[in-house]
This record gives sequence, C-alpha cells and structure tokens, in this order.
Amino acid sequence: MPVGNVPIVNIVLDWVFDAGLTDVLILVPPESEAAISEHLQLEYSSNNKLHITLKNYTDGEDDEDEEDNEKIGTARLLKQFRSYIKPTESVKDSEEKLLVATDKETDELLLIEPLETLEEDFSVRMSLLESHPSLSLSTRLLDAHVYVFRRTVLDLLATRRGRDLSSVREQFVPWLVKGAWQEGLGHRWAPSECRALLRSTATSYKQARAIEELSAPSSVLSDHTPLPSGITDGEELADFKANVTRGGKSARRRREPIPFTCRVIIHRPEVPEVPEKGKKSTAPEPEYIIRANSLPGYWEVNRRVVRNLAAQHAAAQAGNSKGVHSTPLSHQPQQPSGPADEISASAQISPDSLVGEGSRVGDRASIKKCIVGRHCNIGRGAKLTNCVLWDWVTVEENARLENVILCPHVRIGEKANIKDCEFGPGFEAKPGDTIKGERLIAGQEA
Repeated sequence: MPVGNVPIVNIVLDWVFDAGLTDVLILVPPESEAAISEHLQLEYSSNNKLHITLKNYTDGEDDEDEEDNEKIGTARLLKQFRSYIKPTESVKDSEEKLLVATDKETDELLLIEPLETLEEDFSVRMSLLESHPSLSLSTRLLDAHVYVFRRTVLDLLATRRGRDLSSVREQFVPWLVKGAWQEGLGHRWAPSECRALLRSTATSYKQARAIEELSAPSSVLSDHTPLPSGITDGEELADFKANVTRGGKSARRRREPIPFTCRVIIHRPEVPEVPEKGKKSTAPEPEYIIRANSLPGYWEVNRRVVRNLAAQHAAAQAGNSKGVHSTPLSHQPQQPSGPADEISASAQISPDSLVGEGSRVGDRASIKKCIVGRHCNIGRGAKLTNCVLWDWVTVEENARLENVILCPHVRIGEKANIKDCEFGPGFEAKPGDTIKGERLIAGQEA
C-alpha cells in the first residue's frame, strides 16, 4: 500500500534502519509472501549490512493445540503476533479510544485500557496512587503501535502459555506495564527477570541476585542460570549472608520493587502559527503521527503529503531553501518531470500533485491535489481532484473523479462521473457511469 507513491513497508523499514537497527523480521500472510519478498529483493538486496527475514503465518491455527506443541521451541513466540494481521469481521473507521495512565514527572506508562472494556466506574489501586502521586489519566492519547522492548523481554514472554497470551498490543503490553508497579505480579516474574538481568551488561551481579532472592519460590521457571565468570561459590555465599537480617530472615521475605519500568513517549504536534491578515502561511506542517490502518487514516496521511507538496512549492517560490521540513514521510520522491511525450504540454498539473514515473497524461487533462501512481494512463480531458491512484490505473477520456481512491488495475470508463468512492483492485466503471459514495471491488456493480 503506497503513501505518496512510496510503499508503506519502505517508509517503516527506512525509519527502522535510520535508527541503527539492521536485523528485521517481517510477518506476512502466505498469499503476499512472494510479492513482498520480490519487492524487498529489488529495494534492499544491494545493502549487505541489512538482514531482512520474512515469516508467513497461517490463519485458523488453534490456540488449544499450544500445549501439544511445546517442543517447537522459541518459534512459538511468533504466534503472539498473529493478532496484528488476522482479518477482522468489520473494518473500524475510527481509532480505538483508550484510557492511559502515566506519571507526569517520570513519563512512566502505568496503565493502558480500551474504553469499551471499562465499566461506568473505574477503580485505581491505592498502591499505584501511593507509588505514583503524579499519576495522570487521559483519554486523548492514541496508540502509535510502536513498541521498543529489550531483548530480554522475550525471556519473560516465553513464560506465558500461548493460549493465555495471543496479542502483544491487547494483552502483553498491559501485562508488562502492570508488572512494573503491581507488587504481586512483578515478584512472580522475578526469576525470569533475574536470568535476563544476569546476562545484562547494565546490571551488576549483586543486584541481579538480590532480585532472584526476592522472588516467590513457586515460579513458572525453575531452571538455574549458571554463575557469571569470576563469581565463586564463596562470594555467592558471602553475598547471601549479607542479605540475611538479624532475625534470621533472608531478603526473600522483604518486598522491594522490581527495578524495571515501562516508559512512554508522548508526541504532541505543535500548533501551527496563525498567519497575519492578508498573508498566506507558507510554513510546512509540524511533524505528526498518523496510522493508515483505516480509510479515514489513509485519506488523512495522503492529504498531509499533498499539503506538504504545496508548502514545499511555496517555499521554493519564495526562495527559502530552508523551508522544507522533514517529516516521517520525507522519504517520498519529488514530482518527476518524465519524458515530454508522456505528459501533454496542455495538461494542467497543480504543484500540490504527484505523478509517478511512466504515467501518461493526455491533452487538456486536469490533475489537482492528487497522487497518481506509476504507469497510470489519464485520458484526454479527464479531470481529477483530491484523488489517490495506485499503480496501473486507467482513466479514460473526459472522466470526472473527485475524492476517490483507486487500487491497482482499476479502469474508469469514458465520461464516467465518480465522487467520494473507493474501488478495489481490478474494478471497472463502465463508460458514462455516475457513482457516488460507494466502496466496490472487481465483479461488483454500483
């Protein structure tokens, strides 16, 4: 799926690689694996430093069979991500409303719950209020679905049965967040956390052993992690004795906080400045985060691209070379000039439009505030306004399109009038058709 004529997978991968990560696992449905694999080979195979692995998943796997597949090993962890890509019964056109609790002073994430799952009354634990007096509750935050875990979190993930934990977003993240402040839950994790911390260069051996001593004896994991090199049995015994109180009770009885937290980065877009009277604002929009997992979201992110094109053009006209503002979508290519015989001299293409390579635009065609993909054919006298065309779309002569999304290989017949529509791959609108407010795929009729 493209945004500004750039596949979204490219935008995400470029962002990840720019952050310094070079080893990426992508989960894809089986029917898309070949196409995505071919695309990634063309785009990234020349860079030997990058390592991209594709794994397909199969719908309909029964979670009840998890216990019978214990011998599969860590590959079972891949099943935790199926909820991201399972088809749902209905498409949500709006973002999920969430109740988010944070600590205003430390930016610690304390709670994340969908509003639809909450009752009329909402209770907060006293222990949470005591440990975080600066707690703040908000329903105005949206989840960007970007999570950064330490590698050792996988050890903790492995302690849960697959049928008890099928969604990273809906189950694992809230569970992990609660464990950072909920005493009983955190201490049940301690052995796994201790083994992770023993391998961590950021945690001392004594701190890790103290965490293990604080843990409950009835842990899910009972295997013992070998001592790090350089720690003798005598030092271990001395360390244990140091933690024994005068009353003969070990540090295991003392309840101390588990030393890990979950933090959140809250992105608040800047409010654009109001231009003076009689003057148009040429400043580009501030950075933003938008999810394109719904039609309204996809529309909005493409409109932002179009507006950025207009701002870039205005800044260039004003001679301000510093006017271009980098956004997460700054990977998009500039509007190509293309061969002279591909775009007619009499065609009108506004500066806030983008036309992909290999596309043809006929005589007296008009394109305003549109994103036209590669290898599209826009016929003579056609008029397009506020449209998003993917690759290989054909719009025949004198057709009128306004506020439409056309997927690959869509054909719009001569003199057709299409408004406020979304057409799936292969759909054909017959010559002279008038269609308004429809979502159609190949084989359907308005």
